[in-house]
Amino acid sequence: MIAGAGMKTATHSAPSPLAAALQELRRRPESLIDVAEQTLAARVPAWQGYAAWAPEKVREHARDLVAQARAGGTCGPWYGLPVSVKDNIGLAGWPLRAGCAEPLPTAWQRDATITARCRRQGTLFTGITHSVPFAFTSLGVTVSGEGPRNPWDPERVCGGSSSGAGVSIVERSAWLALGSDTAGSIRVPAAMTGVVGLKLTSGRWPMKGVVPLSHTLDSWGIMAASVADLGDALKVCRQPLIPAAPRPLHGLRLGVLCGEPRENADAGIDEAFDHALYELGAAGARCVDIDFPEARDADALFRSGGLVATELEAFLALQLPSRRRQLEPPLTEAMARAEHLSTAAYRQRLVAFHHLVQKAALRFQEAGIDALVLPTSPLTPPRRDKVVNPDTYAAADERILRHTAFVNYLRWCALSLPIGLDNLGLPVGLQLAMPGFAEPQLLATAMAVERCLGRPSQRLGRPPAPGNNQ
Repeated sequence: MIAGAGMKTATHSAPSPLAAALQELRRRPESLIDVAEQTLAARVPAWQGYAAWAPEKVREHARDLVAQARAGGTCGPWYGLPVSVKDNIGLAGWPLRAGCAEPLPTAWQRDATITARCRRQGTLFTGITHSVPFAFTSLGVTVSGEGPRNPWDPERVCGGSSSGAGVSIVERSAWLALGSDTAGSIRVPAAMTGVVGLKLTSGRWPMKGVVPLSHTLDSWGIMAASVADLGDALKVCRQPLIPAAPRPLHGLRLGVLCGEPRENADAGIDEAFDHALYELGAAGARCVDIDFPEARDADALFRSGGLVATELEAFLALQLPSRRRQLEPPLTEAMARAEHLSTAAYRQRLVAFHHLVQKAALRFQEAGIDALVLPTSPLTPPRRDKVVNPDTYAAADERILRHTAFVNYLRWCALSLPIGLDNLGLPVGLQLAMPGFAEPQLLATAMAVERCLGRPSQRLGRPPAPGNNQ
């Protein structure tokens, strides 16, 4: 399929709401008190986004920031920016449980490198968002059904493991959400809750203070209400991720993955994706079908298992042996398989991983494309009551990652942005992927795509009010 030229599509280039809000906070630092109250009031308890929620702690933090500003202190670039933090990331003063029932040992109850950096920049932390135990699965709920509810249909999952992060952005209790991504844990919940999710290249930001799932594959992720919001937030703190100049959509060459691991999606997902490509083509982008053998091979490596479970098993054995004995399915089965994987087999997987990273970068360059694109997930968010059986849970957990895991196994960066609703009225995401450390180009491309298609609030509208879901 080639979506071509000839038609024009309106663009959307107004300043982002987040940029305007940050400017107002810097102009009137005392307005942070009102911002704090607004974010606290925005929380929807029925959606269960937070694992730790402490309004008085947030208010006290806001008052401290205002007092520092009044005393002549410098307002950092993220002064007053409400940010939620996933429950596998250290944040001093808040309990870190890594999705488990009890807090982790004291050594983990401190700022991670990145949350410490955010704190110095004036961030207002709103709480700890839900994750599954050790961020291992990607439905966003446990086998027993515990976990956040999808704002678009509370009887369905959010995707995960950064499930609460997506909820916090939808309800506006946070303007940015920090999370992690090992096989899709930022992009999948972003797609299923209708927000933007950026997966950074593994190694782009330090992971110190983040409870590891896989030291080979773990990467930071950020969610926001729009690409514009995300870009402006990173721009004000002078992150090197931001492109030097906007990228025009005309002439952009998007490689549409047409072979494995892409699969036929649930009703309405491929249709929303094709319609978005048509709009982009009409605005001047060139969308070309492409087969990418390394994506298929990376997916096969993911499905063969071994890397993630083995590395998690080693971490737990060394640092949290008591937690290893408290695990429940499906983690227990994965740990059992990891114990039987030989050192030689594990090393063979690592060699295959590094070989694929190199081959995929060359393939991307030879293909002459600017980004690889496909639907973020082929799966409509499953009903919660349909994944409480271990077998159906495992099948859904594997399929939900079919379009994202290969990106981690190629050590790429990627971004998911909302493009429409499926046949059940649930959000659909479009994933843009590029080789590692290409975040400036990735964000420039995502900004051009969003300017063409419209921001998520324009594209999707808002989810039904709590209690009014059909």
